[in-house]
Amino acid sequence: MAILERLKEMQDNSGKNRLVMILDGMGVAVINKLLDKNGFFSQHLVDKETAIIPATTVAATNAYVTGKMPWETGFIGWAQYFSETDEVVEVFTNKNFYTGELSKLSKQPRILPCKTVVEKMNDTGRTAFEIMPGFIPGGCDTFDEWLDKIIETCNRETDAYVYAYWTEPDSTLHEFGSKDPAVKVLLQDMEQKIEKAFQKIHNKTDVLITADHGHIDTDNLFLEDYPDVARCLSIPISLEARCVSFFVKPEYINKFPEIFNKHFGKDFKLVTKTEFEKEYLHAEKPVRFVGDFIALATGKYNLWENRRCEIVKSHHAGITPEELEIPIIQHVINKGR
Repeated sequence: MAILERLKEMQDNSGKNRLVMILDGMGVAVINKLLDKNGFFSQHLVDKETAIIPATTVAATNAYVTGKMPWETGFIGWAQYFSETDEVVEVFTNKNFYTGELSKLSKQPRILPCKTVVEKMNDTGRTAFEIMPGFIPGGCDTFDEWLDKIIETCNRETDAYVYAYWTEPDSTLHEFGSKDPAVKVLLQDMEQKIEKAFQKIHNKTDVLITADHGHIDTDNLFLEDYPDVARCLSIPISLEARCVSFFVKPEYINKFPEIFNKHFGKDFKLVTKTEFEKEYLHAEKPVRFVGDFIALATGKYNLWENRRCEIVKSHHAGITPEELEIPIIQHVINKGR
């Protein structure tokens, strides 16, 4: 929650630009593993925070843009169960997670239940912007275009709040894992380009660079290999492969923890719906999309329903330090009139 307090402080300040940059998946462990300790990010790393739980883009970015916690927005994980159509739906794409087809939902799940912070600020006469990737209308198709738009905005404005989100290094980490040289090259290039971009900003600007979550190299387990666990469930697993939601048949509610822990207890922490809502979501009321039990990854394994799911080499949403520790990188651009 502390990261939301930092963002609110930047939103409340005035008199100069405030730029918040979210680099998806760039946790502290990623920086320490892949970047030079004398590089720009490490030199300006002033603190670290705990990511929003679940440590995943759906939960964190929507918390950042609304100022509300996941239990308030209803954005908990990548694939959430909707009882209206009996589907596990990818909330960002509105697709059925297991079939890939467009969901049967009449209302798209990715629509926010409230205005964003930027919208609220503009409604009150303040100046605020979102600079996003190309999947958002008017967004940027390349990293260079994204940086150019940040530079242009900060040079045009003198008292604006600018929220800028980019999809990397998360996408490349998922595909290749942190040990692949391509990931290191990508992140070094991003670091160098961001440092050069700041040199082109002429107005006074406070900069905060952080992430939505970290990453950990992973291996994979499949529920189809554990029929005694699978038979306990009323629907396929949902949310995330490292923060797994289980809707359990009534006759197995009492037996499920023992059955699950027999196979997965060394790699996952199993908690009840109530425990997850209170201790991890900090929710003030029961939360939709959370099953009877949640399994939180404590080791290297993801848990998928079957081998037809999209398998990744690095992942997040568990509760290891690699996934939870996000950086607070601060820089002050003191140019300007």
